[in-house]
Amino acid sequence: MIDSQLLRDLRRRFPDRSAERRPAPPLPGRQVTPGLWVSDGPAPKGAWQRLHREHAQSGLWPLLLAPGRDVPALEGRDLGLEPAGETAPDGYDPGALLRAWWESTVLWCPSGDPQDRAELLAELAPFGAEWPGPAPSPAPSPGTPPRRDPEDCADALARALLRARPSLRLGLVRAEDGAQALAACGWNGTNGHGDSGEIAAVVRDWQRRFGARVVEVGSATLELSVAEPPASRSQALRVAAEHAAFCPDNVFQGEGGLAGYAEGLVGANNWGFWWD
Repeated sequence: MIDSQLLRDLRRRFPDRSAERRPAPPLPGRQVTPGLWVSDGPAPKGAWQRLHREHAQSGLWPLLLAPGRDVPALEGRDLGLEPAGETAPDGYDPGALLRAWWESTVLWCPSGDPQDRAELLAELAPFGAEWPGPAPSPAPSPGTPPRRDPEDCADALARALLRARPSLRLGLVRAEDGAQALAACGWNGTNGHGDSGEIAAVVRDWQRRFGARVVEVGSATLELSVAEPPASRSQALRVAAEHAAFCPDNVFQGEGGLAGYAEGLVGANNWGFWWD
């Protein structure tokens, strides 16, 4: 059941005690950090979706967890957590972060050799060294309903992930949304590429522009559902540049460079990231 300290914290946050009335997950677990409760065993069928739908009342954001090792008593390091270094996402400009990462990481050429530099820029065609700026939202015009409900999309991805990997754990974080959950539990599975607050700031912006939702985290992975993915190649190229800045391994460890990566983003309702 949910740790009693977590319930006490929730009572302070929700004076009407509404959080206490929410049913706890029917499985044992514990807090691995002050802000994150983790199940000792696999997530029960349907538990993520139920807790996700109850988030507005409970204040608990559910996460599917892919730990680096399969043991009942997980530690924070098994999940890429560094809670001591957590920062809030509100203090960051996501566009400025992406541009800085593009210029400092994506364009970094270790050898300094002109030929290597030319090959790097060719991988980034059609933009080359030029940061194209954040992609516009592909969502319909204001007042028009989205093509797909973001919460339905998140539930569908959770089901698919659990079908593929039934051993995924269930986590709960006190947070107003999935992006803040990353910062609140101190997730930093990015191999040093930005702290948890910076990562959360970019994810929160994707929540706004693309209907993204945080569904799964691992020691070096992140899975988002996407309700409003890019609908054309030109839109997808701009999104691909953001992904390259956010997680260079997604582009440089694959085939086809930025353009090839962008093709896989058109109409895709989930974005997966991994840091080598």
